[in-house]
Amino acid sequence: MSSKSKIKNLKYQITLLLAIIMFCSCDPEAKWETSDVDITIEVQTVSAAFIRCEFKTNKEAYYLISCEPVVKDVDPMSYQKQFMMLSLDSANVEYLAWRHEQLLNGEFNIAPFSSHALQYGNVNHVFTLLEADTDYWVYAFVVNPSTMAPVGKLYLTTVHTAPYSTIDVDFEYRVKGYWDYIYPVDSNGSIVDYYPYIAATCDSAFVADTYGQTPYERLYELFSFIAESKDLLEENIRFGVNAIDNSFLGTGYVTFEEGATYYTAIAGCDGEMGSLSVYRFVWTDDDFEAYFTDEDNILNNW
Repeated sequence: MSSKSKIKNLKYQITLLLAIIMFCSCDPEAKWETSDVDITIEVQTVSAAFIRCEFKTNKEAYYLISCEPVVKDVDPMSYQKQFMMLSLDSANVEYLAWRHEQLLNGEFNIAPFSSHALQYGNVNHVFTLLEADTDYWVYAFVVNPSTMAPVGKLYLTTVHTAPYSTIDVDFEYRVKGYWDYIYPVDSNGSIVDYYPYIAATCDSAFVADTYGQTPYERLYELFSFIAESKDLLEENIRFGVNAIDNSFLGTGYVTFEEGATYYTAIAGCDGEMGSLSVYRFVWTDDDFEAYFTDEDNILNNW
């Protein structure tokens, strides 16, 4: 057996062992109730493209939450059961698609619908990728995970998103060796852990002015690349502090190489891209270290 095959076989055995340990140590499904469960929806932050809410229950229960654009001349409260069944069906379709993809990728320890698609206990959640200046229904209802049926009544509130971003966030950025770190901070330097953003690092070959474009045009193309590479899917939006490994086997989209120039672009997902930062650096080796703040943002000094 070749050394590569031995390493591959060893990795497989370790993965299998970890999966067995995790499976054996998992707790059974959490205790839940369905009778006399009340849900409270507290809207905490409303901006142009996201709504942050806290959901609370008076008992331990599973429940579905969602945020949908308001449909003119439709009142969900007048046909609650049908509305809840439609929402639950949509969530189940999304879950089955996700599970199918996991199975195709060789995963076998797959979360059940209740833990993947439903909420449990008190939950803070940010609904993202919303339209500015638009009415949305934010709602929740209890679900029996055994029968996959809604229970009780629909809890719903209508929220109107802001025409422009209401959150003032800067992105501070650190590179240390092969790792880079993103810090969304407010004016006091505190981490804003609920602000949604996307980010990507590209090398100088991508941002080189080879077609006579203006810096703005290249910047627009750069963010088009980010949107394409991240697909702007909710599951790929970042929150809080992020650490990315840009080594050959890391989680980054590039591999840092000695003497190469890199541009890291970070955009808030909050209407008109929200906060916007671009940082440039020349990477040397695994001892390289640099820290960037908004003063180093090259957006206005390309």
